[in-house]
Amino acid sequence: MSESSIFKRRSSVNFSPKDLSNEEIELIIKASIWAPSSRNRQPWRIIGIKRDSNRFNSIVACMSEGNQEWAINSGLIIIFCSNNDKDFSPKTFLDIGFSGQNAMLQATELNLETHPIGGWDEEEVKSVSEIPKESKVAFILVVGKPGVVSSLSKELNEKNNKERERNPLSKNFNYDVWGEDF
Repeated sequence: MSESSIFKRRSSVNFSPKDLSNEEIELIIKASIWAPSSRNRQPWRIIGIKRDSNRFNSIVACMSEGNQEWAINSGLIIIFCSNNDKDFSPKTFLDIGFSGQNAMLQATELNLETHPIGGWDEEEVKSVSEIPKESKVAFILVVGKPGVVSSLSKELNEKNNKERERNPLSKNFNYDVWGEDF
């Protein structure tokens, strides 16, 4: 049995400046909109900014400096936002997170690299993408084709080669009650 995309997905810093095809982008977005949604509200708005867009460099400039270094080489930046804040609830970001996870898993199936980020200037992102003030940016997803590892800086190469790790099940999972070991 082959390894699932869930276990293959990682937050990459190794992107190639190659464009993604419209078909790849459409598959990623279709996967996003089929995410679970409380009461089927589908409270997300998804904005994709392709590398060849005149807004691409501007949206990268809205990111924290550490993210800009590698995000500039990607083929697509996807902004996941709420539709509005009138019916905003804690479930809104949960639903948007499911949507983003679907996007990452679909991109992984397409042998693309992804990296969700939380470091950006909210007002600048809204300005560049003309997002209404009543909407909230949930997160930004960087997507692209794999780059050439040897072209990475020493620091990015270390991040790229860092082994993925997760806590043992017993640290985050219990049966029946808190503290009952797995």
